[in-house]
Amino acid sequence: MRKLTSTFARQLTLLMGLGLLIAACGAEVATPTSPPPASETASTLPPGGPNDLTAGSYSLADFPVGITFEIPPFEPQAAWFGCSPSTVEQAVCYSLTPDQDIPPSAVTFQIVDNVVADPCADQENAELLDPPVGPSVDDLVEAISNLEGYEASAPEDITVSGFGGKAFTLTAPETEGCGATWATADRTTGMGAGEINVLRILDIDGVRVVISGAYHPESADADAYAAAVDLVMDSVQIQP
Repeated sequence: MRKLTSTFARQLTLLMGLGLLIAACGAEVATPTSPPPASETASTLPPGGPNDLTAGSYSLADFPVGITFEIPPFEPQAAWFGCSPSTVEQAVCYSLTPDQDIPPSAVTFQIVDNVVADPCADQENAELLDPPVGPSVDDLVEAISNLEGYEASAPEDITVSGFGGKAFTLTAPETEGCGATWATADRTTGMGAGEINVLRILDIDGVRVVISGAYHPESADADAYAAAVDLVMDSVQIQP
């Protein structure tokens, strides 16, 4: 990924280094309105980032399966932008203060290959499980739920566009430096101290897809951020 120099780039650096999270802020939180109706033709989510986004329907570019989702309108206007580290890890981020170095919340679509053996290892160099995680949804749910120091809710069965999977919530430990989590083909990802990820893991015709919504529960505006994440995740439609 090319080096970015804008203030949004510093947000993305924080996002990639610490995981997808929200820092507490005192700004007025935008209130999500009802999501717009799905568009017949979705805009393609731009690669890389940051890329400013408006309310509407978006599709992932060059992702292994076809996925569309809605970015809802917010009042007052909030900043949504693309923040995709790679083709197999595409994301949209949300921030009320785009001109400041505040990590945004995010909804991310990932192809996860494996899970770290030690969450407290250096994220960039963390060793992965050997043997690696098996290919099923249940294999990955079990491996993520067993991350040392993390708290995972009991997984529940879900269906998205007719495709089955599991949904659960993962909470990172409060200890700084213990946020390494799982790996795509391009990098090892992570979560910030105390961060929450709402996870939905689906089997889409044999392709395992992880959809995660990240926010920080200690933010003064955590409920509003969680609602924004839920609106985007609930709008997901799949066209394999």
